[in-house]
Amino acid sequence: MSYRFIKAALLQGAIICFIASCSQNATHNTGKSHDSEWLLTDALYYNNKPVNWQQRRVNGCSTCLIQKDSVLQPEGITRFNTLYKEGEWIAVQEQSSLNVIRLKLPLHTPYLYVEQLANGELKLFNQQHTYKTKIGEVINITFEKQLFSIVITTFILQDEKNAPLPRRAKLNYTALKLK
Repeated sequence: MSYRFIKAALLQGAIICFIASCSQNATHNTGKSHDSEWLLTDALYYNNKPVNWQQRRVNGCSTCLIQKDSVLQPEGITRFNTLYKEGEWIAVQEQSSLNVIRLKLPLHTPYLYVEQLANGELKLFNQQHTYKTKIGEVINITFEKQLFSIVITTFILQDEKNAPLPRRAKLNYTALKLK
């Protein structure tokens, strides 16, 4: 009887270990998520390689395409590169002549004004949201239930602080849509 008991216990233990192993593998091997493929720090990275915004394609991503656009405004030229993967908006890198972060999405374009505070921090704001960050610091923000990471790499205000919004500025930033 003890032999059957030990054999049953070993079988049950083996089954439990097998199930635990399968569930761990299922969690681990679900494929690369959007978050693990893309990383925003000082720049945007795809699978640990920096994205070259001057190219039309992203190295290692056959379904990624970078679309280059520019807008001539009275304040100057704004250049932005929009990255799509399988036709879906993933990220944007913009060199703006205004103090405005615009996330040019297919159905709408949410925006945040950028202002430098006396302590050197940057205030990002619109009518619904206010955030604080620093140059080179990644910040996560939410627009209409969609999460984005943004890093501002350059901000130099060219107008007086009392000039009406938007103000002329040199603003470079990258934004990444998170899932």
